[in-house]
Amino acid sequence: MEQDITLQINNLKTQFFTSKGVIPAVDEVNITIPKGKIVGLVGESGCGKSMTAMSVMQLLRKPGKVMGGEILFHGQNLLECSKQELLRIRGNRISMIFQEPMTSLNPVYTVGRQVREAIMLHEDISKEQARKRVIDIFKQVGIPEPERRYGAYPHQLSGGLRQRVMIGMAMICEPELLIADEPTTALDVTIEAQILNLMKKLREEHGTSILLITHNMGVVAEVCDYVYVMYAGKVMEQAETFELFKNTRHPYTIGLLRSIPQIEDKKEHLYNIKGMVPNLLNLPDGCSFCNRCEYATKRCEKDRPGNYRINDLHNTRCFLYEKGGDFIGDK
Repeated sequence: MEQDITLQINNLKTQFFTSKGVIPAVDEVNITIPKGKIVGLVGESGCGKSMTAMSVMQLLRKPGKVMGGEILFHGQNLLECSKQELLRIRGNRISMIFQEPMTSLNPVYTVGRQVREAIMLHEDISKEQARKRVIDIFKQVGIPEPERRYGAYPHQLSGGLRQRVMIGMAMICEPELLIADEPTTALDVTIEAQILNLMKKLREEHGTSILLITHNMGVVAEVCDYVYVMYAGKVMEQAETFELFKNTRHPYTIGLLRSIPQIEDKKEHLYNIKGMVPNLLNLPDGCSFCNRCEYATKRCEKDRPGNYRINDLHNTRCFLYEKGGDFIGDK
């Protein structure tokens, strides 16, 4: 029996046209988000995670533009929707928690009014009913004194409180798809756990599908059902979460996992992946990770690897698995 798919991204290409050249921010990305599942999108800063989310929401600013592919929301291609259709979908059926809450909230309106308007735009309810809903969601996301905070302006709140307001705004219409771009970055570990539990509750009680963008592999291990590892605009490895952690394959993913501090590890220096993410204007001819990979060969420098199948749950973009063999090195 096939899974019900909430979002299917097929061969998505998003580019930025600059005076210095074309930047391939998202390069033929494929992501599947089943109904009621949490899908993690991980990688270093500048790898294209947020650009993928902004492409889905159709919120790219010039000079960015989606140049190819499909974004199918319950089979409907969002790239072919009119502005009016997108207005009905965004904030209601699809919501997004943005990475920087200060630039996402309007400084001249109270936070309560802004969240209230998000409900009233999509639902036929009174201001008082909407106000009660806002105060209730503020309680759920851990905002202290929610009645008082309802009348506060963004500059009167801390970064963590502003982030919780944004999370509440995204969740209040109980969307079918929630895109969360680093939703717990500004929060302490206690509130982080509370927000992650709230996401899991939203998934369990309402069947909400979630795309969780993060660099925190610990968060991925805790809440995600599937994981996509992104690097330089491409998905380098994809698998079910347990499979990815148990049977890690791509050298980049291995490097990310080795970089996580371990309590029992007594080494003087924490492992780090050598080098930096390449300039997208000057990518290598071959594999985009070859300049940082300790297993790279001459072929990696000149040819681009395909997306090779490890098993039914697992694909990776590395020549080491072109024939489905095991990794030839120490993890």
